[in-house]
Amino acid sequence: MGKGDSSLPRLPDPKATAATPDAPAPLPQPKPRKRRRRLAGIFVLVVCILLGGTVVGGAWLYYRLSGNVQTISVETAPSPEANEPVNILLMGSDSRTGKGNKGYGLDAGRSGERSDTTILLHISADRQNATAVSIPRDTWVRMPACASDGVAGTYDKFNTAFQEGGASCTTEVVTELTGVPIHHVAVVDFGGFKNVIDALGGVEVCLNQPIQDPDSQLDLPAGTTLVDGERALAFVRARKTLGDGSDIGRIKRQQAFLSSAIRKATDTGLLLNPVKLFQVLDTATQSLTVDESLNSLGQMRTLVDSLRAIDPANITFVTMPFTYRADNANVDVDTVQADKIWQSIINDTPWPPPVSRGPDGKKVVVAPEEITVRIVDASGSQAGEKASRQLRALGFSISEITQANKKRGETEVSYGSGLQDSARTVAYITGAPMTEKDDIWTTTLTVGSDWSSVKSDVVVGNSKKAADETSTQATTAAEPICAG
Repeated sequence: MGKGDSSLPRLPDPKATAATPDAPAPLPQPKPRKRRRRLAGIFVLVVCILLGGTVVGGAWLYYRLSGNVQTISVETAPSPEANEPVNILLMGSDSRTGKGNKGYGLDAGRSGERSDTTILLHISADRQNATAVSIPRDTWVRMPACASDGVAGTYDKFNTAFQEGGASCTTEVVTELTGVPIHHVAVVDFGGFKNVIDALGGVEVCLNQPIQDPDSQLDLPAGTTLVDGERALAFVRARKTLGDGSDIGRIKRQQAFLSSAIRKATDTGLLLNPVKLFQVLDTATQSLTVDESLNSLGQMRTLVDSLRAIDPANITFVTMPFTYRADNANVDVDTVQADKIWQSIINDTPWPPPVSRGPDGKKVVVAPEEITVRIVDASGSQAGEKASRQLRALGFSISEITQANKKRGETEVSYGSGLQDSARTVAYITGAPMTEKDDIWTTTLTVGSDWSSVKSDVVVGNSKKAADETSTQATTAAEPICAG
């Protein structure tokens, strides 16, 4: 049944956007410029999926809107059951064709479509958590045959897959890169972006310093500013005058914007006004193309109805871990760190995992790589050497191994003044108690006859090392973040 079914109550024309008494005054709009659109479609889809289910009568709403959504043929994993996790690959189409797109200009020397924004969205089986992993467009990856003239194995930038083979080819790349089963695929455009933002009454953005960006015609002061749809689009496109000027920095700003928009949408009266919300989603869904299975009313209704319990604090944004290439512009996948995220998605466990706690109940905040340990072997069986090898494998530095004067049964961590945080990490990993002593100036592991092994699952919170690994830092939709 389509949009024109006369058996359903007639709703106002979604094109009508009469102002409400409490609507904010119109904000000045910059002249449309080129290439301002990476996040737009992603926001549209996240709003549709994560917020649509909070509306009373959501099934009826999606029944009416299903006629707007276009479909695409993509090979995906079988659709999961209602009590199983869901993985959706979101792609922002870089096409300049279509209604509302031409005003943003054409990229010189480029034809066809690219996907400058790709997010792997994981929704937990209990529908309590969602994790959105951004994959940088400039990541060098192995290309399948669909992206390299029928010859698999060449390497190119990630977004080449969409240009050469479309959504289906990008799905193949992501599946090979992550090992994660992709259940659904959605390609989105920015046609409904500005209307969604304006319907929310604008969204707040925060800057650490003023911005005057000639390319995007954006002029904003430092601090928090309420922006309308036009300036929001400019904000998520600006690059050279914000932060380090990189695409990676822009991804983080876009994640912060998505978080702000989700907070605004869950706090606004929009969700309590079905007619107004219909107008927003009617526009948004006209910019949406999905795989054939997700377009079925039953699949979309089941997914949306199951997402009502997700709180913004349980929606996590993270960028795929990477390392810079020699040109300092393109990046390679940090496979060691990225595999941890992919495995958490496959296992349907929270990301980031909860921070480990020492025997004193406090969080582990110092990484093994930052700690030097002195080992005293009191095992009577040379277990100190075994402990040294195991600790070194985890990144610890070992200053020395000495033999104790007498054998003891229990392994112990002792530490001098100011070394409690380091000792807590060692105590967690070894499972030993920790004790402060006045006569030592190091973190010391006394290995007893009970020594067996170490834990390798330590999760460190707020360490200097973790702060340096910016790509692995996760934020939630509940966290206000300032850019620049």
